Amino acid sequence: MKTALGFLLLLALAIPVLSAAEPPMSVFVVHCEPTNANEILWGELVSLVSLADQHGVPLTIDFTAQWAEMILGDEAKLALLEAWLAAGHEIAGHHHPYWTLQQRSATWDGYTNTPLDEILLQDRALYRGTMDAYMALLNALPGERRSGCFGLSDERDYADWPCRLVYATVGHTLDEAVSTPYERSFQDCDLLEISHALIVEPPRGALRALFEETDPDSVFGVVGHVYNYAEFPAVFEQWFTFLAEIDSDGLRRTTVSGLLDAYEDGEPGD
Repeated sequence: MKTALGFLLLLALAIPVLSAAEPPMSVFVVHCEPTNANEILWGELVSLVSLADQHGVPLTIDFTAQWAEMILGDEAKLALLEAWLAAGHEIAGHHHPYWTLQQRSATWDGYTNTPLDEILLQDRALYRGTMDAYMALLNALPGERRSGCFGLSDERDYADWPCRLVYATVGHTLDEAVSTPYERSFQDCDLLEISHALIVEPPRGALRALFEETDPDSVFGVVGHVYNYAEFPAVFEQWFTFLAEIDSDGLRRTTVSGLLDAYEDGEPGD
């Protein structure tokens, strides 16, 4: 793996000479929460992907195991995923780890490599299986799983990271929108990580202002939940419209794995 400085040098070599007005590389990640795997939110996701397609914005769609279960039971949904992959979107993984969420207002998804007898007694009824069981569901979806957002901030959850996922995303605050790929390790797993900001959290106009002043050698990451889109579709549409306007040829927009594959190979993202 390369250093952040090496990434900048590789981009300089691989991408045509950039002007000061050239935008940074950008990614947009969608989280599908374990408590929202239902037909209503599925319909919202379909609408979100359609909107992204209209503006030429490739999405990295992070599914939890609950969404994978819902999709695997429906041939029409599986066909749509195949179409999304063909259109340039990525199907990735999302996990709500057990120990990390003890201090946050989010719901554990029931999967962990923590031994069951170490889980608090009141939580054991929520247990669904190990991370092998989690990955079996995710891997049954079309395409290849290469990236994910697990939010592992408690060391007891580090064993949850599957080594076959080589790329990661993290973050939600405005200052986390800008990053360059950096190396991270979870026990025996080495990976590359970039950060992103939650689309509905910054004050109005803050993401756009930060994007416009971000160096073209940096990565600009944004994340949104499907339920965010259901509540604030105009916010997503405004962001996609902005990206299409500032990067009219679409060469500076890609998926997480597309971006980090380019970083590894020393080539520009697709």
